[in-house]
Amino acid sequence: MPGSKSVVSIFDDLKMIRPPSPYWPESANVYVFKDGDGISFFDVGCGSITSVDRLFSALKNLKWESRPVKKIILSHAHPDHMGAMEILLSEITPESIILHEIDLPYALDPEKLALSFDIPLCKENWTGVKSRDSDVKKGPEFDLIAYFRALGCSMCSAKPNRTVVEGDNIQLGDYHFQVFHTPGHAPGHISLYDRRKRLLLAGDILGEMVAWYAPSSGGAEGYLGSLKKIDDLDINLILPSHGDVITDAKKAIQATKEKILERDRVIIKALQSGPKTFEELNRLLFSSPSVQFFPGTPILESHLQKLKNEGKIKQDMISSRMAYFI
Repeated sequence: MPGSKSVVSIFDDLKMIRPPSPYWPESANVYVFKDGDGISFFDVGCGSITSVDRLFSALKNLKWESRPVKKIILSHAHPDHMGAMEILLSEITPESIILHEIDLPYALDPEKLALSFDIPLCKENWTGVKSRDSDVKKGPEFDLIAYFRALGCSMCSAKPNRTVVEGDNIQLGDYHFQVFHTPGHAPGHISLYDRRKRLLLAGDILGEMVAWYAPSSGGAEGYLGSLKKIDDLDINLILPSHGDVITDAKKAIQATKEKILERDRVIIKALQSGPKTFEELNRLLFSSPSVQFFPGTPILESHLQKLKNEGKIKQDMISSRMAYFI
């Protein structure tokens, strides 16, 4: 779009509002649809003035700023996808706000995100190594909402007036989407698929990077199950929440699957030389103490749960320490 590097034209009636970077703590991509005489959004981005200004500037460049907002669909209740709701709702009044029913509690009360992020597990496994990330300490006193705020992508509460589940349908103008429940990264994460257009709004399941995952959000098993569900679809174009449009669906799905399964292989290889503690495996997978705290701890735990469920590893007390072994 001339004059706006942040606007990517997918089709005449569908635009991507792209942030400067696909990486956290930048906003997720925001997708804007012409919807009758109005417009509708898939995600709205971070709760910062910069992010919201970028969205409104893009609408102005498109000459869509005066159109009423019909629907706001939230792929899941994370700050880079719905943090802007508080600011937006002071300026607009959408007809409907849509979210999967499982993520509703987190949208209503963002403090509960600590549970779906498995922050209690992170604190339980904290080894006393001090780390600092944007002036927010990771350790026993870690506060997730303060962490979001310090990084400039604050979270807010929002009250959807429609919840959806697997198989529900959402119409946005000329687009007829089926809802697919795709957990792993978030318990109520959804992807939307238009069978006629062979178009997938993937959310965080596919994109520039492999999203982190946690046991309480579906874990490695849930993530791989979501990829299998998507792989069974006839897809011509994937619109991810982070990164550029994906035109080779099979390649993207397989690459994401392999990156997840590679962590299984690393763990198994490490255990072939003898038992290892959680801390030792965490250090093996993630070099930074900050990342080891989060998201390393829930990612590792979800793989250990998966490998135990598959009968590939066991755990027991060895020399007064809990260890994992083959």
